[in-house]
Amino acid sequence: MKIARIPVLTYTPGKLEYFCFIRGGVGADYHQGPDFYQFPDGDLMMTWWAYDYEECSSDCVTLYSISKDRGLSWSGPQVYFADRVGGVGVFHRLRLRESNKVLRFHAKTVRDEIKIDEKRNIITAGCNYFKSKTRFFLQRSLDGGRTFDYGEELPYQKITGGKELPEIGCYGAVHGAVQLGNGRIVAVFYYLDPERSDAKEQKWESQHYKAACLLSDDEGCSWKHGGEIEVDTPRGVMEPQFIETSPNRIFCLFRTKGGYLYQTVSENGGESWSSSEPSALPSPESMARMIRLRNGNLLVVWNNVSSTTQQPRHPLSAVISRDNGKSWDNPRIIADESGRNQLSNHNLIQLDDGRILLGISHYHATRPFTGDLDIAIFDEKWLS
Repeated sequence: MKIARIPVLTYTPGKLEYFCFIRGGVGADYHQGPDFYQFPDGDLMMTWWAYDYEECSSDCVTLYSISKDRGLSWSGPQVYFADRVGGVGVFHRLRLRESNKVLRFHAKTVRDEIKIDEKRNIITAGCNYFKSKTRFFLQRSLDGGRTFDYGEELPYQKITGGKELPEIGCYGAVHGAVQLGNGRIVAVFYYLDPERSDAKEQKWESQHYKAACLLSDDEGCSWKHGGEIEVDTPRGVMEPQFIETSPNRIFCLFRTKGGYLYQTVSENGGESWSSSEPSALPSPESMARMIRLRNGNLLVVWNNVSSTTQQPRHPLSAVISRDNGKSWDNPRIIADESGRNQLSNHNLIQLDDGRILLGISHYHATRPFTGDLDIAIFDEKWLS
């Protein structure tokens, strides 16, 4: 199967390089949601979604491509996961410290079907999240993430603390996992909260999300319900990012409709969380990504503009914190857009040689509507 030929990219130390990785309309109308994983031998894998109408449609599949030269040349995309009946899949991998053991967290959602006018090639009704059911799974690898066992289902009641939505049980997502210095694993989720959402109305405005974490002190063999993160802004807590900033202290940034990224802290390894408050980073209702760099600084990539809506999702900017999120340097613009075009739904990784790869969902809001997948390559020198 030949979906696309990926161009060869370049990396110039100290500079920002920016490329279109795959065009919307090639293989699928939209390419979105990149995720990176580097194998122990240095090979790099990127996975992403491909679909023809929107990310909630059941025709969404996960593609993958492999790079053996740290992100410069890539194999042709192939199908990584497709399960129209079982639901759209989202994966997050965590390699356990100083081992070849990898945990893969998998959220699989059967979406309420969108309605499509095929003659005009447009969506006439979107997905109803109150009728979309999510199941969570955990798989294990002993070879650095090359292969995984069949895994086990993680009961959603453990994530939600026993709360359930009528008929479906749970709608939510897994959004990563971290291993703390003491070995504890903190898996990060968010879910549609039955207590603060109006399931009778079943409207976009009646959604409200909480973030929750599962905690394991035995490498994922057993789990307990950890602390939950709440906020009073409309729609609540979405897409949380966790970093351990000192022993057992976790710093979290997350998406809201409050005009800023909000933040909270756990001082006890995810057992409980402080009251959420606005950070110093203005933001629309849009995803942010945060990693710790090899030099110890925190790096956040996000849409640097204040808005209580999902627009605008540009510019896409990078900012450094040298004191674990207490203050932030002046941001640098990675890419910009205009109008309702978007640079968002991104992900990043710093590789073993120090270079940083950023995958970007680049939505074009003019007909024919499409979504490219872009890649930016830079390093700590460019950031400073």
